[in-house]
Amino acid sequence: MAGEDVLGAGVNGDRKLAALLFLGGVYVAYDAMSTLNSSPWTHETFGSDASKAESAQKYVRLAIVRAVALGALASYVGGSPWPLIGVAVADADLYWVYRKAYHLAKGG
Repeated sequence: MAGEDVLGAGVNGDRKLAALLFLGGVYVAYDAMSTLNSSPWTHETFGSDASKAESAQKYVRLAIVRAVALGALASYVGGSPWPLIGVAVADADLYWVYRKAYHLAKGG
């Protein structure tokens, strides 16, 4: 379905567009994490080294900050909160997954 069809479809179109914008925000968060960071498995496997663990967590924070900035910019440009909401949901999930891996590496 073309973008014009979605935008012109009234309430259902607005919901469809909101869903796409939300998923775009989710994608940005996951893509930022994969670009700047390694996998949770890597964190868990090599995180027992304190300097490596701190370095890995630094990249988790960088990815989250960048994704939020991009989501906020997309929300501003698009006039919709959905990209930022998608980023926030995905970033919360990513933070939890990477933090869990960090604690498992520490023996927790």
